[in-house]
Amino acid sequence: MFTGTESLVTQRRRCRRRCPLSRRVTHLLVPCAVFLAACADSVISPESEDELTRDDTQFVAEMIDATSAGLLNDFFDSSQSDPAAGALFDHQPVVWTKTFERSRSCHDGGTLTVAGTSTSTRDGEAVTYDVESTGTKTRVACAHTRDGVLITLTGNAVWTHERHYANHAPTGFRITTYIGGFDWTKSTGESGSCFYELTRTIDTAENTRSLTGTLCGDVVDRTGTWRTEKTAT
Repeated sequence: MFTGTESLVTQRRRCRRRCPLSRRVTHLLVPCAVFLAACADSVISPESEDELTRDDTQFVAEMIDATSAGLLNDFFDSSQSDPAAGALFDHQPVVWTKTFERSRSCHDGGTLTVAGTSTSTRDGEAVTYDVESTGTKTRVACAHTRDGVLITLTGNAVWTHERHYANHAPTGFRITTYIGGFDWTKSTGESGSCFYELTRTIDTAENTRSLTGTLCGDVVDRTGTWRTEKTAT
């Protein structure tokens, strides 16, 4: 939690500097006010003199993305959200909204909870299915190990997500954004706090995944293969 060493105005100014909405997600805007409110009342502490190494920040960025994406896929790939489950609809476009919450234990202790609301549009005649979703995520003592050192995160964030299907297969780009912050500790004794803004982009045609943005002041720019069958959801 923010300590008494800063005024609330100073805290919010510091949060605002770290909460620019990504120009890449203007179609799925999450107001910074949502994060600012969480920031002022959250467990995120003032930045300390300790810093994560660059190797640490890259590891944490990948971990934040992988664990969050896993929970989102649990929901979107389930039968209640899968376009194949829409066979009962007729050829008229159908729009529906769902709310959800998923929790998962972190690899070395603690929990991650993702909650949100998704709006889905299915066009039976065009055989297309589109999803836009926004929500929050919370880490409580979420721990992962890198090179024998335990890194534990506690914090919160807001996220957006979109995905598209045509003829029951993924198409176009899947884009997920995260804006948030966390307190961190290492089993070697260091501790501090960080803010981050990350964008995960999956190109379903090229079967690639990229993760770009900043975390703890370090640039994140990582690419790889999207390891899924193109015909699967």
